[in-house]
Amino acid sequence: MEAIYKNEKTNSVTSADRDKKYYLMYAENTVSDEDFKGGFNAILEDVKINKFTKIIMDLKKVSSTPFMARTWLVSTYLPELYKNSEKGALKIGIINTDSWIEGATISLLVTTIQGLGFDLGIKFYKTVEEAKQGMNL
Repeated sequence: MEAIYKNEKTNSVTSADRDKKYYLMYAENTVSDEDFKGGFNAILEDVKINKFTKIIMDLKKVSSTPFMARTWLVSTYLPELYKNSEKGALKIGIINTDSWIEGATISLLVTTIQGLGFDLGIKFYKTVEEAKQGMNL
C-alpha cells in the first residue's frame, strides 16, 4: 500500500494498492476538515490518473467529522468523483463507525447521495477483510 495522504498524527491515512487497484481510507477519533478533504482529494487526483474504481472507507473508530466537510462531500466532491469515473464502475465499501450518532450521520449521507442519483455502489461491511471479499479484492 502506498500512502497518498497522511496527517501528522497518522489518525487519517489514505492509501492506494497499486496491484489490486483500490483505495483504503482509514480514520479514527475526531477527523478535522483538512484531513477529511485531504484524504478524499488525494483519491480524486489519483482516480484522474489511474482510474481505480474501488474505495474502502474504514470509519470504525471515527467519533466525529465536521458538518461542513460532510456538506462539501455531497455537494462538491462526490459529483466530481462520479464525473471522473466510468459510469456504474464505482464500488465503495464502508466500515461504519461504532459511534451511534456519527454512524447515523454516515447512513443519512449515503441515503442522500443515492437520492441524488449517483450510483456509487455503496455497501456497508463489518470489517476491511469483509469489504475486500465483497469487492473481489
